[in-house]
Parts: sequence; C-alpha cells; structure tokens
Amino acid sequence: MENVVIDPACFVGLVTSAVEAYNRETNGFLIGAERLRRLRSAQKDVAVLKAAYPIQTADRKVNWVANGNGRAFDRARHAVANSHGGLDLLGGYHSHTGGDAHAGLSRLDLDYILDEFHAMNRGLEEPAHDRWLELVLAIRRREYSRPHEVRWTLSHYPRKLGARVVLKPTVGFDITLGGYWVYCQKDGRPGAFELAGREEARLHAPWFEPR
Repeated sequence: MENVVIDPACFVGLVTSAVEAYNRETNGFLIGAERLRRLRSAQKDVAVLKAAYPIQTADRKVNWVANGNGRAFDRARHAVANSHGGLDLLGGYHSHTGGDAHAGLSRLDLDYILDEFHAMNRGLEEPAHDRWLELVLAIRRREYSRPHEVRWTLSHYPRKLGARVVLKPTVGFDITLGGYWVYCQKDGRPGAFELAGREEARLHAPWFEPR
C-alpha cells in the first residue's frame, strides 16, 4: 500500500513528540486503519494514521533511542495493538536529530523493526503480521537572524512531508517526514523471520491548507 494519509491529530502528535524530546530522539507507535480515501480526485486504498503514541519510558540519546523499560514497552504495545474502534497497530515512528539528520532508515532501525516482527509473531509458524510502517522525522533546530511569525507551516514533496514549527520569533524547527513500508517473511526455521524488503510510502496531509 503506497499511500499514507496522516490525520491532523496524528500529525500534531508526531511533530510535538519530536520537538519536545529535542535534542534527544523520540519514538512511539502508529495507530490507524486501511480506508478508501479520495486523493487527487481519485478514490484510493490508503493507510490512514489516526494517532501517534510516544513511548514515555524510552531511553533517549542524541543519536539513538531505545525502548527502555521492557515490561512498560510490552504493556504499551499490547494496549495499542488491542485498541477499539476499528483501529490497528500499523507501525511506529522515531526521530533523527542534528545537522546531519535524514528521513531515512538506518541499519539499526531495520534491526529494531525485525525485533518487532518477532515480538508480534511470537509462537507462530507463519507471520500473521508481515508489514510494518515506520515514519522517520528528521528534525533540526533553527535560530533566525530576523524575526519569524510564530506558527506551523507544512510542505508537500513527491513522497515526503516537510514541517516548519516556529516556537519563538528567533527559534524554530525544520522537520522532514519520510515513511517506509517494511516486510518480513519466514526464514526457514520455525518461529523465525527475516526482512523481505521495503519501499518508500507516499505521505499525504490533504487537510492542510497554507495561509
């Protein structure tokens, strides 16, 4: 599924989570559902992200983020995976910080996602969960030489989204959001799985109207 729509509440959760934790990385779960939505005058099957749940017990550093308290993380995963209202655990998100931050997946990111596949498919011969959506937020702090208006703005790129959050006239954050579908398959051993490829998603925020 190529297209991903980020609803307003989820978008706010993603951006504020990254800004709050800066200059440490942040991470969390993505909750949503597959829906039929109109995009660019055509009805399409899309993944709609309804909420972003930050992991409050995460161990945050400048260049990486880990789950921290294992039992607390498992409680959070079970809570979001069994949410009501037709919503599902679709994947997760995390931020990359600093001047060299990029909205792409690192080798450590892929290892983390593989661990999630093993956790969600534990005890199964074949993977019941074989697709994971990971959003990466590359965030950089900006100091402006001339005053800027305090507000949020959003930019659409061919696949990614960009956000500028100006918190004070002289301080803001530039954020680039990239999304990636990651797949897994059985690796030949009972109960063991391996990554089976990835593709970049196309992110949409159709509710946003520049002012």
